[in-house]
Order: sequence, then structure tokens, then C-alpha cells
Amino acid sequence: MLELSDEITAFLLAQTVFTDVMGDRLSPIVSSADEIYPFANYIVKEEAGQSKDGDSATATLLFYFEQNGYRSCVEFMDQMKPIIKENYDWLNSEIEFVESDQSFVGVINFNKI
Repeated sequence: MLELSDEITAFLLAQTVFTDVMGDRLSPIVSSADEIYPFANYIVKEEAGQSKDGDSATATLLFYFEQNGYRSCVEFMDQMKPIIKENYDWLNSEIEFVESDQSFVGVINFNKI
């Protein structure tokens, strides 16, 4: 899991599309409560024996945008999708609404190739 975590961090921080919006605000699983929008988190999951080749690894990217940031979130997701698809096995994506602070979260799920 650590290897994929390090790979995702290095990969995203090397993408100008990512850093132009998020800077270096990328954390595993959760960010601090006072993190400045926009920011990103990632989650890595491993599943045993999903194929004859062995274990598989799935990752989730979470891109957080402030209240009224829906359009920015969608535009960012549209820019990130081809970058992820080119380097990983794209599974799906969605935009979620966080009621507590009226923010938006772009979610991308993918498998390591």
C-alpha cells in the first residue's frame, strides 16, 4: 500500500494540471480541519486474489472545492480524467455535495494497471 501511496503522490504532484489548482495540498485519507480549499485526498485499498495474476490495488482521489465551487470542481474533474485514464485503469467518477459546509467533492476511482 505504501508503494502505491508514494506513486500516487509523486504522480499527482508532477502534473501541472493538478498543481495549478491544488498546489501541494494532497494528503492520505483526510486533511486537517483548517485546510484551505481546494485540496485533495487519496485512499488506497488492496484486495486479495482479484485475478489470476494476484492481488489488485484500487485508489480513490477526492478533490474538495469550496461552497459555490461546483463549476470549478467539474472543470477540474474534466481535466484530470484523461490524465488518470492514460496512466491507470479508470473505474468511475462522480461529484458529491457536502451539506455541512455546502462544499463539493470530485471523486475518481481507479485501479493500478
